Amino acid sequence: MSSLQDRIRSALKEIRLPKLDRNLFEAGLVENIDITDGKARILLHLKPAYASKSQLTQWVKEAVLKIEGISAVEIEYTQSGPSQKQQRVVPPEARTARRLELPQIKEIVAIFSGKGGVGKSTISVNLAAALAKAGSRVGLFDGDVHGPNIPNLLGLTEKPVMARGKIQPIEKYNLKTISLGLLVEPDEALIWRGPMITKAINEMLGGVDWGELDYMIIDLPPGTGDAQLGLAQDIEISGSIAITTPQEVSLADVRRGIATFKKLEIPIWGMIENMSYFACSHCGKETDIFGTGGGEREAKRQGLPLLGKIPLDPCLRESGDRGIPAVLENPSSPAVKEIVRIAEVLLARQHQTV
Repeated sequence: MSSLQDRIRSALKEIRLPKLDRNLFEAGLVENIDITDGKARILLHLKPAYASKSQLTQWVKEAVLKIEGISAVEIEYTQSGPSQKQQRVVPPEARTARRLELPQIKEIVAIFSGKGGVGKSTISVNLAAALAKAGSRVGLFDGDVHGPNIPNLLGLTEKPVMARGKIQPIEKYNLKTISLGLLVEPDEALIWRGPMITKAINEMLGGVDWGELDYMIIDLPPGTGDAQLGLAQDIEISGSIAITTPQEVSLADVRRGIATFKKLEIPIWGMIENMSYFACSHCGKETDIFGTGGGEREAKRQGLPLLGKIPLDPCLRESGDRGIPAVLENPSSPAVKEIVRIAEVLLARQHQTV
């Protein structure tokens, strides 16, 4: 007859994570099992991107309490995986030693904004696609855990799979993409506290088989919250780009974002003014719907380059609704031409640093 520990292991192997279709061992969640006088003590590694603590607790207790000889189950959680246990005692001044190492990625670029609705995700997708079209190896990471829109903008519905102990990114349009939106149901609400956001981003970034990349574009959530702070602490970001629109309400928010990134010592490569103007397709007249010159004035005030001014263009919305980057579908669009020009600026920057 098998030991109680073997039977517990077998029971845990029957628990499959619906978001990954992998059991607890395959996902690396089980760290230790102890049994004393019929009481099982199970140590799990919490990965919020895979399952919540309440879900894991319920699943494990239900499975283990069915085993004859087990009278009680105690579940504890660790905030780091087995290979990271020693890092918990590293003092704050040695913070860089705890950073997530991604040496196979040459440039990690964070796209941020002070507020939502300024087109940050659309720019992230099309900038990544423009870099890939130019021949770069590009990864696209959807770090907006509350509103993961990248799957919609790329027409992605396929669930990621595990292979060789890593999540395999979805490859489409020469982009390697991962998003929490690919692991949850479309209408599932993500109600997470700050530490869970940071953990989920790190687990997703570090747990993906990215391969060799020239660029990793990270689409951050708007604002200056836990996602930004966590990335600054845990990942070596090569540079960041601020997205704004011309009106003051957007500029006021992006100022806070820029101030935060400067305080966190994250390099800011420049600003992009989106929805800069609307050019009528019939008469060619330009209308400054959201004001004029706001991005340029703010860039000068901040001592940053204005990387580009992207006009309002229906093709960006139409292509996004179809799940196709506009840079691949509408090369003659004024907005696309400006995005491609911005991508060329980034390419030239990388070449200068080689």
